Amino acid sequence: MSRAFAPAHVSGLFAVHDEDADPLKKGSRGAGWSLDAGAVADVVPSDGMRIRIDGEVVEAPVTRVALERLAPGQGFVVDLRLGLPVGQGFGMSAAGTLAACLATADALDLEPERALEAAHVAEVQSGTGLGDAIGSWFGSGEVRMKPGCPPHGWAMRIEPPEGTRFLFCVLGHAIPTPSIIRDAAWKRKTRDLADPAVDRILAAKRDGAWDRILLESHSFSDALGLMPEAMRRLGALLPVTCQWGQSMLGNTMWVTASPSDLDVARRLLVKGGLLLEAGVDANGARLLRTSAH
Repeated sequence: MSRAFAPAHVSGLFAVHDEDADPLKKGSRGAGWSLDAGAVADVVPSDGMRIRIDGEVVEAPVTRVALERLAPGQGFVVDLRLGLPVGQGFGMSAAGTLAACLATADALDLEPERALEAAHVAEVQSGTGLGDAIGSWFGSGEVRMKPGCPPHGWAMRIEPPEGTRFLFCVLGHAIPTPSIIRDAAWKRKTRDLADPAVDRILAAKRDGAWDRILLESHSFSDALGLMPEAMRRLGALLPVTCQWGQSMLGNTMWVTASPSDLDVARRLLVKGGLLLEAGVDANGARLLRTSAH
């Protein structure tokens, strides 16, 4: 058995760049951060393809497409355990697919970069993401400077302050990602807002990039037009020292602050929706060795 972990990823801002015909060169410019919660995949070679999520057999089309690209004609039993909700801006589709591909690559002695390529292409072709797999691969915070999967695209890793934690409040139903990232008007709006924001983050250099990511993420989510009014009302109640925004693409509010201010935010948000908390994952997608390996 091969086991792998891929962190959840919060996209704070993104500009859709899908002009190239090659799916490896499609993607997004943007910025975000990985979480210490995510997806764990156990993979065992088998005669056919069977995927379970939290013990339930599912179709899991994105993961299936990725595995068929990574290992054509081969079968596997894949057990996925997801630590956060799907469809709420945590990049869990990408995390689950990347973890499954990384474990499969290990089982077949393939280069791990092949796993990232397969996961990225499956996300792009399925319309479920354009950069989450890349962010999850790197870990920590990241600025996606050039769209696409490395080496075609690239991201710069940004380290948050030690001990940074996030509070999340899930306020409503999932947002269907394909309906946004495949719509011409929405794509133009993401580019108009996020491309200049990425340039401003890069201009802040490494020392100022993390604070700028948070600032630009708030501005992006405020201007994009998907933020529910309930989220705006909750944001207005938070201490001014709290930084907050909308996880892309989900009806989920992220908040970060000092431990004492995060406690205040927790008390204010507890009746707003499902509350979750996580730190930043520093290591990115990786194998988890088991005694059965």
